[in-house]
Amino acid sequence: MVQFYQGTPESAMERLYRTISNFDRSWGSKCVSASDEQIQQLENICAEYGYRVPKVYLDYLKAMGESDGGLLEREWDGYMEPNIHTILELFCDEDFDAIEYLQQGLLLFSYHWTEAHCYLRIGKQEDNPVVTDWENHYFAGSFEKYLFQKAFNIYQEKFEHKLSVGTSIMTCDTLLKKYSFPCSVCGGTDEEKMEFVRWLVVNLPDLHEKETWFSDNLNYCSYNEHYTLSINIHHSLLLVFSCDDIKLKKKIDTQLNRIFQR
Repeated sequence: MVQFYQGTPESAMERLYRTISNFDRSWGSKCVSASDEQIQQLENICAEYGYRVPKVYLDYLKAMGESDGGLLEREWDGYMEPNIHTILELFCDEDFDAIEYLQQGLLLFSYHWTEAHCYLRIGKQEDNPVVTDWENHYFAGSFEKYLFQKAFNIYQEKFEHKLSVGTSIMTCDTLLKKYSFPCSVCGGTDEEKMEFVRWLVVNLPDLHEKETWFSDNLNYCSYNEHYTLSINIHHSLLLVFSCDDIKLKKKIDTQLNRIFQR
């Protein structure tokens, strides 16, 4: 079975290569490292405002900072730009607010044309910082986990059959109340939604795998050689299931229809 290797943050890049190579042997050949000059330029920018580039992100830049083989591009609509030359250009663009965010302890690492950018929360000078969205909301538990979540998305695409369920905030609110879960704000807090997610997984009796190590407060992932399951609650709730067995897909679809009353 494919392994998503767990270890120390220092070994994140080596483990990422080993993991993705299990199901996409061509991926590594598409990666291009950032140059020493580009990395030094970013380090100088951070140092000017009293920060340093986090170790795990620095290792990412050294391994694939110019091109990561499409790994981080797949966020949102697939048009994220995490490459180092774009990031450096934005730091030099007086009409862009990368410096303003950096002054608040947020390091831009992935740009999106709709302004749905991703940042590293570097205020505490951590080597493996939390990933945030453009409003400084928690987006992933750490940069390492974010990388492996995107690797998991690549693995999901290797399966033949796929189904997804998405909810609006209002629909999520209705679901939480229908199944008697706490719902202190419209659509539920992250903690309330994740409590519902774990109940939901238990109520899919054909899926028995444990939550992966790279899951976090907003992202639930589980898998085996036959299927993958991911549930994201950043906005409301988005579930994606993939497998090769059409009978299993139909069974999960039926179970989800029952729960979500689609």
